[in-house]
Amino acid sequence: MTNASSTTGAVVELVHVTKRYGPPGTPPAVTELSLTIPAGEVCVLVGPSGCGKTTTMKMINRLVEPTSGRLTIDGRDVLQLSPVELRRRIGYVIQQVGLFPHMTVGDNASVVPRLLRWPEARTRARVEELLDLVGLDPAAYRDRYPSELSGGERQRVGVARALAADPPVMLMDEPFGAVDPIRRDRDPAARRDPGPVRHAGRDPRASGQRVRRALRRR
Repeated sequence: MTNASSTTGAVVELVHVTKRYGPPGTPPAVTELSLTIPAGEVCVLVGPSGCGKTTTMKMINRLVEPTSGRLTIDGRDVLQLSPVELRRRIGYVIQQVGLFPHMTVGDNASVVPRLLRWPEARTRARVEELLDLVGLDPAAYRDRYPSELSGGERQRVGVARALAADPPVMLMDEPFGAVDPIRRDRDPAARRDPGPVRHAGRDPRASGQRVRRALRRR
């Protein structure tokens, strides 16, 4: 199943989570953060640059490990889970997009399904579905490389890649920053909610508007 209704969200909980990038006494990037995000809910982290939004999201998928505190997904401590398996169950769209430059758009979008050993026919069908979902004609874009795309197109491929395996949790770090407002309003992918989402942004009004447009259930 690859449609939105097949996805089951997961509860994400942070309990007194702190992160320091340095020895004791170093000012923390995140301080004693406690937060519970119910399954299927959207949570927006809003604040100025450097306040810890991206660090918080990276702790959820263990790209950064907390200095102290506890972080769980569906009651399971993320520090007790395999980082590889954990990340395969979490969609992540980063500020810099992060497409693999030596891989085509289709190969970028199919990374996680292939890691999960989906059948090739299912993977191909999913890539076609996702490219169409984000407003990129599969026939025109599937075999292109990231260097042949605009910034907004690369960002849409990044969103498609994060959605590929219908993850129960999505982390989105300013995912639509390079996508123009008209495209965001028209983009059907911007109205799909795969599960609980953490979204970071600097402008509270803009972030709220984008999330309402981008992540409401169809």
